[in-house]
Amino acid sequence: MAYQNPMPDAHIAEFLDLARSANVTFDITEDRLHMRMVNPIWSMWSPIRHLLDEIGHERIEAFVRRETAARQAVESWNEASVERLKVAAEVMRE
Repeated sequence: MAYQNPMPDAHIAEFLDLARSANVTFDITEDRLHMRMVNPIWSMWSPIRHLLDEIGHERIEAFVRRETAARQAVESWNEASVERLKVAAEVMRE
């Protein structure tokens, strides 16, 4: 049995961009992967469905979870930085 390399994250990101351009999004809600379609561009559904089957929902879920965690970490760090800047500004005003 030949070793199969996992699909690179860049390809998963491109798939998600393609889906987003067709008004199809993937996110984690209640600890599960959800696909949402709001006014989807149906002519793009066939290639999206094909890629979804090829990639697999497990791989997409893992990517979305990592991206969400990274985004939340950056947002948390930014909020902490804003608070530190506010405290520093208050100290400088005194």
